[in-house]
Amino acid sequence: MMKPYSIYPDQFFSTFKKIISKLGFIKNSKRHEGLLREYKEAIDRSAIVSKTDPKGTITYVNDAFCTISQYSAQELLGKPHNIIRHPDMPALAFEEMWHTITSKRPWGGVVKNRKKDGTAYYVKSLINPILNEHGEIEEFIAIRHDVTELEMYRQDLETRLQESVDEIVQTQREILYTVGAIGEKRSKETGLHVKRVAHYSYVLAKLYGLDEKQAQLLREASPMHDIGKVGIPDSVLLKPGPLDDEEWAIIKTHPTLGYEMLKHSNREILQAAAIIAHEHHERWDGKGYPRGLKDEEIHIFGRITAIADVYDALGHDRVYKKAWSLAQIQELFHEEKGRGFDPVLSELFLTHIHQFETIKSNLSPSFF
Repeated sequence: MMKPYSIYPDQFFSTFKKIISKLGFIKNSKRHEGLLREYKEAIDRSAIVSKTDPKGTITYVNDAFCTISQYSAQELLGKPHNIIRHPDMPALAFEEMWHTITSKRPWGGVVKNRKKDGTAYYVKSLINPILNEHGEIEEFIAIRHDVTELEMYRQDLETRLQESVDEIVQTQREILYTVGAIGEKRSKETGLHVKRVAHYSYVLAKLYGLDEKQAQLLREASPMHDIGKVGIPDSVLLKPGPLDDEEWAIIKTHPTLGYEMLKHSNREILQAAAIIAHEHHERWDGKGYPRGLKDEEIHIFGRITAIADVYDALGHDRVYKKAWSLAQIQELFHEEKGRGFDPVLSELFLTHIHQFETIKSNLSPSFF
């Protein structure tokens, strides 16, 4: 006869709790699966979604991805994402992106892509690496939002802003040329002198190795080099013959007068103009004026403008002299190299004299 099976209370309740716990886990799992499904559907409805395997091969795209790219799912699955890469996007950007996500970190940014018909679209992307229980990358999920309209609007604003800035800069340059020419007109020179000096200065600055920003600043500020002449009496400024000692002393005040006019401005271009006005008559050997600076004590802007100003003054008629020949000008700069002028700048100027002669020819009254 079989012995009745004995059920102990503790064992019963322990087993019952396990069953209840398992049923609860199954119920929760189903609930979680339902929630995940709803989340996925919500994301699919509101975003452009794709998934790739660890090698970057596309394994899933939603309808929004197909719509914006103009490719069907069949054309995309099994392909790398470079099927929609726009040539404007630098390869380095994708290298950085791949390095980030393969390092198990999310990557975000705006990407310019190309549709099947070749037109561009922009998406704000977030790419997340998905890890398995061993901490290995299982796949990548990318969620994107179309920002094409916003990006085009931004680019349009940038273009309009740049156009406005360019117009302001051009207006500012014309004002400086005009104001700078006042001093020249008072000494019966044409406004072309300040324009030629500006162009000479830019070319010499680039030859010397100044960057584009500094060379442009010099070109825009150099027309003000003789603005201090507005404070010199006509009897001295317009005298056709040699100046006596007293008159020469008055002429030598124009660098300081120009500096005093400009030094209080906080604008970079006028600060540069103040330096140029003050130092373009200093000499490399320290025998210039108004402060007797020498060598590299003289700002590079002053050293460059000094050569540009003297070259143009010698090459054109003035009330007190006739224009020199090119041979005479070259001879003077050879003699004054390392004396009146920076030796490096002098050598660059003489070596590339043809460039300066071309500018002089193109900006002469007969050219217009």
